[in-house]
Order: sequence, then C-alpha cells, then structure tokens
Amino acid sequence: MLNLKPEEDKKLRDLLTKINEESKANITLLIDKAGQLISRSESPAFSSNDITFASLTAGNVAASEALSKLLGDESINHMFTETEKEGIYMVLISDKYILVSIFNKSVTNIGIVRFKIKKYQDELEKIISQIEERAESEKSVSQEIDIEDIDLDTLFE
Repeated sequence: MLNLKPEEDKKLRDLLTKINEESKANITLLIDKAGQLISRSESPAFSSNDITFASLTAGNVAASEALSKLLGDESINHMFTETEKEGIYMVLISDKYILVSIFNKSVTNIGIVRFKIKKYQDELEKIISQIEERAESEKSVSQEIDIEDIDLDTLFE
C-alpha cells in the first residue's frame, strides 16, 4: 500500500477530482490490488462505504484477471460493470492499482469516462511513481541506520 504524505494525498485528490468533474462521474477512487483505498475524489454524491467498495473491487479485478488467464490472455487493463442506473469503469494503473469511476448513466456515458481517464492517466502514473520512489528512498535510509551505533544514554541530554 502507498504511504501518502498530506501533500501527496492532496495531489492525488485534486487529480481524481478533476477526472471526476470533467467526466461528470459520481466518484473516482484509487485503490491498490489488495483492496486498500488510497485516495478518492471530493465527491459528496456517493454514499457507499468506500472501504468496502475498494475491497470488493479488488476481488472483482482479481477474479477477472483469473478468468482472463483461463482464456489464454495474460492480463486485463480495464473492465466495465453496470447496473440499471450506474456504470462502474475500472482501469489498471501500473499493474498495481485500480482507478475506479462510478457514474450515473443518465448524466454521462462510458465513452466520456474512458476519454477523461485516458487524458489524465500519464499524470496519475507520474504522481504514483514519485510517491513510490520517495517511499523506497525513505525505506533505504531507515535500513542504513544501525541502532547499535546510537548512544541512547546521551541521546536525550
């Protein structure tokens, strides 16, 4: 799971909100393939439990990938599910994350949602890459610190 700093979360939220507003969707979510909610658009129109929705979406993607492999394809890159009134469009990002857009079919359509997501996908991947690089560099710094080299008695003097 991505460990976000507040400014990184703001960047993601701003971009997801931009995608959401331009596509006229109800909500746009970024989750990881384990089902953890990473970020979401500023969208009061969606009332479902985001965490439950993220988990179920990841399960749906995992099942779809397994079905795809049974059919001889290595992977999937996007999926669409619809109810009577709403559409759910899911796109794999960097093969580790899922961008989900939920939209009212009477307000917008799958073509507009796909177009707007594609328009901002490179920017989203860049932000995610920067977050991953920062997290990796912080991880390597913490591994370089040897606790035995720290004199705990003098540390708080």
